[in-house]
Amino acid sequence: MVVNMDMIGRLNTSPPSVLLEGGEVSRPVIDALAKAAHDHTSLRVLTSLSPFASDHVPFIDAGLPAVLTIEGADDQNVDGHTPRDTLVGLELSLAVEILRMNAGATAAALGVTAPIGTDG
Repeated sequence: MVVNMDMIGRLNTSPPSVLLEGGEVSRPVIDALAKAAHDHTSLRVLTSLSPFASDHVPFIDAGLPAVLTIEGADDQNVDGHTPRDTLVGLELSLAVEILRMNAGATAAALGVTAPIGTDG
């Protein structure tokens, strides 16, 4: 499976949200990520089974589960791929929440039950 993180540090919604985008083959991974978001973060989760123009799509086309994890309203990011797309615009707390979700889903897939916390 593939979990592709793209634009995970651009805060475009309140409350912070994440879009989990994949194809039908990706549904179990999307479900696992959504559960991890619920269990380990305060993210609002949006989902889409209509993959569009990102690095995860070729994997889906090959029949492999792949999910794009991206900030919840990536269509509102007007700085992407422009000279304004710099570290100054990053919201690291959102990136940490999305990383915590991904780590939680990975840990669950591996059978690890320790909490994914903010400290040690």
